[in-house]
Amino acid sequence: MKIYKKLIGKLSILALLFLISFSCQEKECEYEQNDLPPYSCEAGMDVAFLIDYTGSMGGVIDDIKSSIGTILPTIITESGGDYRLSLSIFDEVGKNHEGNPQPTGYSTHTDYTSLPAAQRKIITTGTHAQYLTMMEPFAAGNNTSFTTQLNKLNGPMPLGSGNGFPEPGGLLLNEILNNTFAGAFRTTSITKLAIIITDAPAGGDDDTANATDDTFLTGLAATANSMGVQCILITSMQAGTSNYEISLIDNNTDSMKITGADFSNISSDIITMIENVCDNNAEDSSKPAK
Repeated sequence: MKIYKKLIGKLSILALLFLISFSCQEKECEYEQNDLPPYSCEAGMDVAFLIDYTGSMGGVIDDIKSSIGTILPTIITESGGDYRLSLSIFDEVGKNHEGNPQPTGYSTHTDYTSLPAAQRKIITTGTHAQYLTMMEPFAAGNNTSFTTQLNKLNGPMPLGSGNGFPEPGGLLLNEILNNTFAGAFRTTSITKLAIIITDAPAGGDDDTANATDDTFLTGLAATANSMGVQCILITSMQAGTSNYEISLIDNNTDSMKITGADFSNISSDIITMIENVCDNNAEDSSKPAK
């Protein structure tokens, strides 16, 4: 009888320990946070701005400049003060009879030539030449220097050429994602954004938007996904007509877009996109991990 009672007691203790353990595991599962992108903006933000710097974009750039005092506080607030910004521009020109790049509107201007050589990339592999310029690389809390560099655009530093219709924004995004042209995105669990502002499709190195560019943009979407970078497109092109939209944005996880944008409201569009991304990321990051 004593042995029987001892056995019953031991089995009861084991059963109680199992129930406690199972209950704790369930509780952990219920409240465990998702450890995959997208991450909450409050954890920090790296925001790369890629701006079409061709003749048709002057009014857009001026509106961004005049409203930067409301755009940047949105990023600062959403990130809890932990943010890094980069500012880059893309442009394209033809080549002369010797195959050398034609000058663009700013290629001899001090605000361009005084930039470090590593921030001034000119691609000459194709039928046209592409000017990719990093005005401001990533730096911690760099709202002041970012604003200084932004104010040089379409002001002291003239607009570029924009030979033809397609422009090389895809090539600039490639340099930022694959070649750390802006400096590396942080590898920590933060929100990483690449905001592309343009009124044209991506044309690679030949001033032509074709299937090759579609494939290239799809590959960039996969790269951005692997890095946890969310792409945002703001374009005046109508829905379904931009290869950025179809090949990049629609294949990039948690991306956002505004097509057919009225560029007179560009600053409010930028703010809306950032706020929407942060709202969605906060909601997704609070879901249980699968």
